[in-house]
Amino acid sequence: DDDGVRWLALYATDTSVKLEKTFRRALTHNLDLERFVLDDGVLASGPVPLDPRLYATLRPFRRAAPSPLWPRVQVLKYNPFRRVVFGLTVSGGLRLVGRAGSSTPSVTRGMLSELAAGGVPVLVPVDPADLPSQLPSGRHVEYLPWYGNGDLSSLPHEDGEQAARQAGAALALLHAQPPIHATLSWRAPAGRLRSLVRENTVLMPENHDRLARVQAQLEQLLRRPGRAAVIHGDFSADQVLVDGKSVRLIDFERCSYGAAASDLGSFAAVEALGAQQVDRRTILTLPRTAALLDGYGVGPTTVNESEVLGWTCFYLLNRLREPFRACSPDWHAQLEHRLEMIEEVLW
Repeated sequence: DDDGVRWLALYATDTSVKLEKTFRRALTHNLDLERFVLDDGVLASGPVPLDPRLYATLRPFRRAAPSPLWPRVQVLKYNPFRRVVFGLTVSGGLRLVGRAGSSTPSVTRGMLSELAAGGVPVLVPVDPADLPSQLPSGRHVEYLPWYGNGDLSSLPHEDGEQAARQAGAALALLHAQPPIHATLSWRAPAGRLRSLVRENTVLMPENHDRLARVQAQLEQLLRRPGRAAVIHGDFSADQVLVDGKSVRLIDFERCSYGAAASDLGSFAAVEALGAQQVDRRTILTLPRTAALLDGYGVGPTTVNESEVLGWTCFYLLNRLREPFRACSPDWHAQLEHRLEMIEEVLW
């Protein structure tokens, strides 16, 4: 929006009463909340401070706002109803990144400290005792040191390949760590595959048979024994912060113990979606994926290429519906293109 980052939510008519509290809050804080009455519901839009799920978490920030010591914040990422990530500078010029969520962070400071002690380049949240006393805090708020000038997805071509190679070596170090007590348990992919086929068949009923063939082929590929490891769980270029020749891995909310190749496939799938055309021969030769695999190969372990291809297709299928969720006008054509890409890589 021209006035800043906002959330958008649609409420059915019989549940729109939930908005009344949000409207009272808007009046109290003199914030703009838009409301549009539709035939079968109410569409509402408001700024981050009126997010219904984050309102309580952000209460300490509202209390601190009148103070001259209160730093000015910049919204970096916003996932409505779930989390807001912001940058700020506190007394003494210290730059921090704050994360405020609707629930307690699933990744503990202790777990990230264990990974850092094992040599994995990660960002460990700042100890609350070391933060300025005026800085708003809470169970659902954490602060991390500011690092670098951006993430791997935003780097120019030449710099991106070098950083991707470093990210591959960092990922190999992660996969070499012993199981961590706070990681989530691994779930076999078969159940998720069935759900993905069912969900996408709703959007593409004419492609039910094609999706079923993809499911059958992926079940065979992913059933093969592979190397188990501590995995990131949602690895892609935007999960790698870059500072010159050094990198830091971030966002471990889906960290678990599972197939090491899954992280490599997740990274490859995201880069493939930005390419014009890929197939089984070319998908792992895309510039940043190739550099990542090269860096990973010089680490303490390696993985089978066919296993990486299988997980790449799994994550392509996992992201098949993204154009629909993003409300792209040509979402159906984009879904068709993505399904063809999966088929090109599988066969």
